[in-house]
Amino acid sequence: IVDGHTTIEHSIPLARLYDDVHQLWRQTGVAYNPTLAVAFGGSYGENYWYQESEVWDHPILNQYVPRRLLDARARRPVTQPDNEWNHISVAREATRLSEQGIAVLIGAHGQREGLAAHWEMWMLSQGGMAPMDAIRAGTLNGARALGLDRDLGSLEVGKLADMVVMDQNPLENIRNTTSIAFTIANGRVYDSGMNEIAPRQRARAPFWFTEAGGEALAAGATDTEADSHGH
Repeated sequence: IVDGHTTIEHSIPLARLYDDVHQLWRQTGVAYNPTLAVAFGGSYGENYWYQESEVWDHPILNQYVPRRLLDARARRPVTQPDNEWNHISVAREATRLSEQGIAVLIGAHGQREGLAAHWEMWMLSQGGMAPMDAIRAGTLNGARALGLDRDLGSLEVGKLADMVVMDQNPLENIRNTTSIAFTIANGRVYDSGMNEIAPRQRARAPFWFTEAGGEALAAGATDTEADSHGH
């Protein structure tokens, strides 16, 4: 922080930050990216979501991840009592910093093929952050920290119109961030299956692991064929 880094990336592994940290930090322009999915100091956030929900059966995630990889990580989760989840303490301290004007960002660490970006916002909310502030952590704050906020991070005249369209309001429930109906990128509109629907209609090519010879059976394969492959 004293050296003036753009951001502090990954969490400070303390359950409680005191006023000396707050006084120092709020006098700088350094942003904080606690990366709650892998928060230091105890069991990290990614593990929590495998316990909390059936990630292995997530309808969108299943389209993009080979069954072998998703099952191995998600079907037999680490479990522990709610009061032992370290990431909630880290999120609480990040929220306290945010309340003092320090920019807090999300950092999904590449976990779970994009789903962890949503988990990051949800975890900030577990630490007491209001939904709008959590959404800002996932959008505008990051753009500002990277010096890209003239082009990205919010819906404003003159900025790039890359956005998502949701079916449900995340301000009412932060968990609604995954209710994505459409994604707009570079002037093209995609549905939740990554099929382009405007300005042209073009289906996404199949992933390698869903094709014959990949990690999944070919479409229309019978149970007999599955047995012959050792299933």
